[in-house]
Amino acid sequence: MQGTYSYKDIWKISYPLIIGGMAQAVINVTDSAFLGRVSEVAMGASAISGLFFILLLMLGLGFGIGAQIIIARLDGEQKQSEIGGIAHQSLYFLIALSLVLIALCLFTGKIFLSWFVQSPEVLEACIQFLNVRSFGFFFVFILIAFRSFYSGTADTKIISYTTIVMAVANIILNYCLVFGNFGFPEMGIAGSALSSTISEALATVYMVLYTIYNKKVEKFNLLKLSPPDFNKFMEIFRLGAPIMIQMCASVTSWFIFFLIIEKMGQRELAVSNITRNVYMILMVPLLGFGSATNTLVSNIIGQGKKHEVIPLIKRIIVLSLVLSVIVVGINAIFPYMTIYLFTNMADVAQESVILTYVISGSLLMFSIAYMLLSGVSGTGNTLVTLIIEIFTVLFYLIATYYLAVEWKMSLAVVWGVEYIYFALIGVMSFLYLKYGGWRK
Repeated sequence: MQGTYSYKDIWKISYPLIIGGMAQAVINVTDSAFLGRVSEVAMGASAISGLFFILLLMLGLGFGIGAQIIIARLDGEQKQSEIGGIAHQSLYFLIALSLVLIALCLFTGKIFLSWFVQSPEVLEACIQFLNVRSFGFFFVFILIAFRSFYSGTADTKIISYTTIVMAVANIILNYCLVFGNFGFPEMGIAGSALSSTISEALATVYMVLYTIYNKKVEKFNLLKLSPPDFNKFMEIFRLGAPIMIQMCASVTSWFIFFLIIEKMGQRELAVSNITRNVYMILMVPLLGFGSATNTLVSNIIGQGKKHEVIPLIKRIIVLSLVLSVIVVGINAIFPYMTIYLFTNMADVAQESVILTYVISGSLLMFSIAYMLLSGVSGTGNTLVTLIIEIFTVLFYLIATYYLAVEWKMSLAVVWGVEYIYFALIGVMSFLYLKYGGWRK
């Protein structure tokens, strides 16, 4: 896609990414919605093991964003015939990485989680979930490779279609396998993990078949598999490695955050898990705009229009902020609408309402800060995004520990550290875009 991007162009590219960004959010939200009707232990275990899964998932997603930025840059430079080779190297690496992570979860997952989880009941439920859920890496990483290609070339509609397939399948399978409906076995938390994995497999099959019969991909040489190319792989890896570490650091902060919350008690963990899922629902539009920012900034630099990067990011921030205000406003007026998706326990729901008001304000900050950070990575200097993330995460975790463990503050106060986190990311990203050396 060539030219200067208007608000309409940005929205046209972003809205399928917004829907596509719901992929893992839909999986986690659906799992939590069903497990919230099983027990507090199941809710807490799904929070911890689900975050551990997402933590490892970030390795693949970070590599995929590196490929996406390169593909967008090549598309902007009118070098479409070279894009297929980049996509192939991404696919090869992600498949290999998925197999490594499956083995890691199966053989060391229990050992790792036992270092942090105090409750024997929660630990056992975590292992049941992770032993099945880990096989989803294979399918998710293939989807990431295809998503990088379609996002990088700004052809994003298929991403939304794939997400719909995944979401519908996961809801139906959770209903069957968690509670044992329609003659299926009642598997509880293991059934939720199996439902997610199967739904991802179905979405992968759909994505592959769509690509095979998509005539638009011929100019990119996507269907003519190229052999492994170490130089092209290193090109992606040099750009993607900082993003892989950055995204792992971001999710690690969530993972450690929940381990700290677990020390406050099972009720606090269950309430925080519900809040996290509400958070993820509200974040979806912003994550889609962030992915669009990566693509559009890289593409417009590839066109030689570096002077248009800052105005482009400003337009994206306006759209993301407007949409965020709408979503947050609806949730503030009807907070129980989303909370009752995850639990039918009135006392847990009532405690969760307070936290939803706390996160509403932080999401408005996120709608600005995340676009600025995505703009930094879109320039290609992914090492700067890593530095920003590491600094803010360290501050975030130290503040969380002291508030929750040392000073024993309320859950609402502990969740207030989100404001500090997004403020630091926004300020540091803005300063780099304004005064950094990315134009060179």
